[in-house]
Amino acid sequence: MTSTLESPVHVRTFRQTEVVLLVAAPVVLGLGRALLVPFNDQGWGPMLTDMADNPTRNALGWSLALFAAGLLTATGLVLVRLVSDRPRLTVPATIGVVTGWAGTAAIASGGLLMGDMAKSPAREVMVDVLTGFNEGNGNTVFFMVLAGVIGNILLAVALARGGVASKGTAILIGAGAVISLVGAPGPVAPVAITGAALLLAGHVQLLRGLRDR
Repeated sequence: MTSTLESPVHVRTFRQTEVVLLVAAPVVLGLGRALLVPFNDQGWGPMLTDMADNPTRNALGWSLALFAAGLLTATGLVLVRLVSDRPRLTVPATIGVVTGWAGTAAIASGGLLMGDMAKSPAREVMVDVLTGFNEGNGNTVFFMVLAGVIGNILLAVALARGGVASKGTAILIGAGAVISLVGAPGPVAPVAITGAALLLAGHVQLLRGLRDR
């Protein structure tokens, strides 16, 4: 009986700081996404105008999104720890999760930079710079986010297969992370906010399930 209870397959615990992290990370992400001016590669000019008209809100929103990316990286590592006995899933999941949220951090940093660019009177030059970057080096960030999508799906699978989370909870966590990653740049705010809400629901369900056990 004692050996069963001590088995890592059956014992899943969180420190208090980790519980706060699981709840706070998606909340911060949702708040940031609700405030920031999203990217719009179909209309860089109007986007820069919107940023110039709302500098404080835009800066706060992207700053929260950047902070959330760091929190969600830590959150992913906390979840990976729960299923560390499944290295075939958790090793690529860890790489993907860290890379994906790093991509989101890069996007948030870009949002802050664009907020400063929006103040420049050389609007046409700024639009040309953004268009060129989006068609070239910006693809690197796309692949980082894609790695994050794959990593979070693998993590959700590991949580379900490891018996840490129910299938429904694992789907909430995975879908929330994927939607948050894909919707991070914009331009549709409800998409990213929905992702944050699903992620929060998944984390809360996970915490409740482990508490009940």
